[in-house]
Amino acid sequence: VLLVKHPAPASRDEIMQDYVDLGSLKGNVGNQNYEIPADVDPSEYKSVVIYCMPFHVIFSTATLG
Repeated sequence: VLLVKHPAPASRDEIMQDYVDLGSLKGNVGNQNYEIPADVDPSEYKSVVIYCMPFHVIFSTATLG
């Protein structure tokens, strides 16, 4: 699960420009919470991305409002 500065990333390059790794996906059903490190300003990030690092695959994105 990544916080990404790009508002709607569609490629690995758009994700890797600037992101914060919030950790591994905890499950695929129901609500999940991820802690944002204290030194990260969430207002600088425009989306959350479910991304597979080994295979470079975007599974889902959510734009932050």
